[in-house]
Amino acid sequence: MRRQTLGIALILLIALLVPALASASTIGYVDFEFLFYAHPEYDVKNTELQQAAEQLYLEIETEAEKLETQEEIDGLVSQYELEFERIEQQVRLDLVTFILDIIKQVAEENGIETVLPESSVIYGGLNLTAPVVENMYKAYGISVPSAIRELLE
Repeated sequence: MRRQTLGIALILLIALLVPALASASTIGYVDFEFLFYAHPEYDVKNTELQQAAEQLYLEIETEAEKLETQEEIDGLVSQYELEFERIEQQVRLDLVTFILDIIKQVAEENGIETVLPESSVIYGGLNLTAPVVENMYKAYGISVPSAIRELLE
């Protein structure tokens, strides 16, 4: 009887641990900051953002010459700061949305159910950073630059 109880307990323990162990293997992680800066269009988008800032600055200068009080100038500056923040947020959103779509695609291809930021992982999981970079560049029809490839090694 005691042996039978021990056997049942062992079977229950295995039945409880196997799903937990199986789900642990479906966790991946990425270095999101690296992915952001490795995005194929990061430099282009950054240049566009700088150009937008320069354009806004020129517009502020032109408009400010027409204003008479410091209060009006401050209001104009605030308006243009908000416009720049809107443009910057849109650029970031475009990059991040693309990266998240690629992460999802790579995770599904690898049977990964959960993807965490690398900084949240203490032990285990599958590093998906390199395949995500590969797929990002593949989506643009180009190969990963050697400088980025070296950083992944």
